[in-house]
Parts: sequence; structure tokens; C-alpha cells
Amino acid sequence: MPISPTRHDWARLLAELITQLDTGRIYNRDLDELSVALTAVGVSMTRRLYIRSLTSLRPR
Repeated sequence: MPISPTRHDWARLLAELITQLDTGRIYNRDLDELSVALTAVGVSMTRRLYIRSLTSLRPR
């Protein structure tokens, strides 16, 4: 069973994905599915950053 990536792994894994996309090592047939997944990541990041910005405005 594969080990789930930790928070320390994600930047490296995404950099590797960028490299594989740029060098053509991802099949064209996989690009639509990958695009859907990456769009979901972008939506989640935007939501998380918005929530973080709200919590940083609260007085402590």
C-alpha cells in the first residue's frame, strides 16, 4: 500500500509534475483528468487562503 504524501512532500511532488508536463512525460489522454484534479486543488487552495485571511484579521 502506497504511503500518503505528507505536507513536506507536496511542493516537491508538484515540482515533479511540472517537470513531467513540460517534458511531455504525461500522456495527452491523461491531461483532461489531470486538469480536473488541478482545478479542484486550485479551488481548495483559494478557499483555504480566504479562510486563513479571515482568521488573521480577528483580534487576539
